[in-house]
Amino acid sequence: MAERREIRVIAERCTGCRRCEIACSMGHCGMPTPERSRIRVLRLPPEGGHVPVLCQACEDAPCLKVCPMNARVRAETGAVITEAEACIGCRACLYICPYGAPAVAPEDGKTVTCDRCADLPGAPWCVAACRDCGALEAVRPGEAPRRACRDAAAALRPVLRPAGSRRCGS
Repeated sequence: MAERREIRVIAERCTGCRRCEIACSMGHCGMPTPERSRIRVLRLPPEGGHVPVLCQACEDAPCLKVCPMNARVRAETGAVITEAEACIGCRACLYICPYGAPAVAPEDGKTVTCDRCADLPGAPWCVAACRDCGALEAVRPGEAPRRACRDAAAALRPVLRPAGSRRCGS
């Protein structure tokens, strides 16, 4: 069984260099293309800070419940991943995720999320690429403070849903 680990995000350390995105796409797709990354770095207005966004594998993950094809599953490592064969690309998981973490693979429109590089020894690719600024850290389960994750999600809401926008049905 692969090692269980989580990735702690320390947003105030992020410089916006996007090395984590490039490393992730290299590790998973073999090409330095941020669009193929399972982590994204968003710029926060108005101060201009940055925050890395990746799947937090929520304990009670809403994406697992909303997927009409049951393509979202929890791996042995604890990561919440998409089984590509079952995914129809409906993006329900993306819309319900409190972090906006699922990404859409450009080649087939299916959802992908961080698998924490479970099949690789050592630190995940993004963490290794972020060693200079230390905005990402690989930690044992339970060490990543949930409160910090919730605070980061709250800071992202204005970016993901601009003021004046409405949810469907509201």
